[in-house]
Amino acid sequence: MNNKEEIIDIPMDLYESEDEITIIIPLWWVNKNSIEICLEKTTITVNGERSQPKLKENLMPLKQECFRWKFQKEILLPQNVYFDKIHTKLLENNILIITVPKIIIPEKIKLKIETN
Repeated sequence: MNNKEEIIDIPMDLYESEDEITIIIPLWWVNKNSIEICLEKTTITVNGERSQPKLKENLMPLKQECFRWKFQKEILLPQNVYFDKIHTKLLENNILIITVPKIIIPEKIKLKIETN
């Protein structure tokens, strides 16, 4: 069993198209105020905490399978994305969607030659 000092990894889904990368992270039972998303160089880090709801003091746990500790997810991005255009959205059901637009590299562009 995890102790409260341990930071655990969480699952994610990763999708890609020609023009974007989409990251889906389920954050069920996570307090929205505990979620922090940071971008440092080419890594997105999602931190948060899944906490125990307030229960009556006299309740004794018989079984605890749901983790209720701090979590962290690090996602390494490729170089060919618009880092300043990354968009995050937390849906009503606490599913986090991170959309990362890709830089479109043209197949061919004719360049003009400047003259003096």
